[in-house]
Amino acid sequence: MAQAVTRIKKRIKVVQGSYKITSTMKLVSTVKLKRWKDKMLAFKDYSQQIDELSSLVFSCATPKDNHFFTNNSATKKLFIIIASSLGLCGSYNNNIFRLVDETEIKPEDDVILLGKKVQNRYQNNEWQKIDTFKDYSTVKDEELIADISDFVYTAYQQKHYSEVHLIYTTYINTLLFRATDYLVLPLKKVVDKEIVYPPIMEPDPQTLGEALIPLYLKNTIYAKFLESEVCEHAARSNAMDNATKNAEELFEELSIQFNKARQSAITQEITEIVGAANT
Repeated sequence: MAQAVTRIKKRIKVVQGSYKITSTMKLVSTVKLKRWKDKMLAFKDYSQQIDELSSLVFSCATPKDNHFFTNNSATKKLFIIIASSLGLCGSYNNNIFRLVDETEIKPEDDVILLGKKVQNRYQNNEWQKIDTFKDYSTVKDEELIADISDFVYTAYQQKHYSEVHLIYTTYINTLLFRATDYLVLPLKKVVDKEIVYPPIMEPDPQTLGEALIPLYLKNTIYAKFLESEVCEHAARSNAMDNATKNAEELFEELSIQFNKARQSAITQEITEIVGAANT
């Protein structure tokens, strides 16, 4: 009986240690989540303004004169896949892996793998991997994001790719996010309503549209990267919250078992003493 009490006591210490770790990681993830969420929301206003301006200019431009609006003659595509470099973030990475596995990526297609988890997952795959950006760890490196945007713009302009896809995680709320395959290029000419009085543009819409495309690409890619960063910290915060709750429940269960075992040991000792006194 004494051995059972000692064994339960050791398990309680292990659970208490796990509780301290998970609760601390939850606190850290919550702080990071708030910081990145504030950054995403602050950038959202600017991003929406760029999208509205770009949509207006693109709607007045002539798509057939700009190959950014049409599929070119290239035979391969480019896929940019964003995952995390750290673990303990629930199903965040697995959702990305599942979507990538369901996506038709051919061996001749080029891929940019951002995050150590996705790099390790597909390190032996037959895809043509572009290692220029393999040191990516977080969206804080804005220079790297700019380099990726410039690479996408130049490569598509030179007709290396027929399409450019960005596989990332869309933020819906703190508890819900979804892996998404977003078509970056070719651009879509979206007209929400008929323009009765076209705006006067100087220079002409075609020239202005060509000048806006690099800014539009950088804005779009950076916004998606921010969403992925927020989703990663939200997933990690939720995972650590669940782990902390499980540790609390296990601690309560072990405490009950410990008290029962200790009470049984005390009862047995009293019984033995009384039995010895009566003999």
